[in-house]
Amino acid sequence: MKKTRNYKRVEFPKGRPIAIKNRTCVFCGNKLNENIQTKEHVIARRFVPKGQLNGQWNLIVNACRDCNGEKSDLENDISAITMQPDVHGQYPCSDGILKSESDRKGRNSFSRITKKPVKDSSESIVVNGGFSSGYTGSLKFNSPPQIEDKRVYKLARLQLSAFFYYLTYDTKQRMGRFWSGKFAGISISPRSDWGNKRNLYFMNNVLPWEPRFLGFGANGYFKIIIRKHPSKRCWSYGLEWNMSYRVIGMFGDERPILKMLDRLPSKEFNSIHEDPNEFIRYSLDEPISEAEDNLFKYRDW
Repeated sequence: MKKTRNYKRVEFPKGRPIAIKNRTCVFCGNKLNENIQTKEHVIARRFVPKGQLNGQWNLIVNACRDCNGEKSDLENDISAITMQPDVHGQYPCSDGILKSESDRKGRNSFSRITKKPVKDSSESIVVNGGFSSGYTGSLKFNSPPQIEDKRVYKLARLQLSAFFYYLTYDTKQRMGRFWSGKFAGISISPRSDWGNKRNLYFMNNVLPWEPRFLGFGANGYFKIIIRKHPSKRCWSYGLEWNMSYRVIGMFGDERPILKMLDRLPSKEFNSIHEDPNEFIRYSLDEPISEAEDNLFKYRDW
């Protein structure tokens, strides 16, 4: 496939979607025909709370039936889980829309981990015994429904492939392109942990990179940014789903990706129980302040 040196910066018009008439699948690159071609809303209407894409921008593309089905399956449980309240029962906003959708999707979508409805998939463990602090007794740990990392990065890659395809789209050939090299996930974090050291290191290091795509859609329930490395064929990405989860990483030339991965700070864990055969460790969530939050900030846009 022909390579290109130029990747346009994009800002979608407000209030309406963009549709392209691509003749190859935006996810796998296979040539489309009437037997396998489907229309795909890259920000799926059922991925965000009901009605939040009305009068909003979106990207509408053609995709093959198999890829469309895979993306829809990933969206089913991931959207439901990212709409659930945190461990304290709090939602990221108080408009009532998210809570209503959380209840509905929580009943109808099933966790791939617990095999139960998402609303019944909160997890808890009770630890009994003596602890390193000198405390003896029981400790209970609770968490909201969890998502498999593998599924999160699969969905992230599909969404990013579609937007990257659009960035490189040739209207005459009716084709876009795909990045070459590596796709790397760096962090998946709930809202309560957006300020962890790995996230801060990543966002501050890629902040000087030029934004090539920036989108706040579905009334803020979907966010995306793609930045271009100053000199390498490498891009960083950030996704925010339903105001609750962020996914960050890089794709393209492997060398800057490996450099970033090598320098990322490690997650810090505290130990509450250690013996030769088992251990129990935990990490504290680290929220982010508005002043620290550089993931979707941009310059000279």
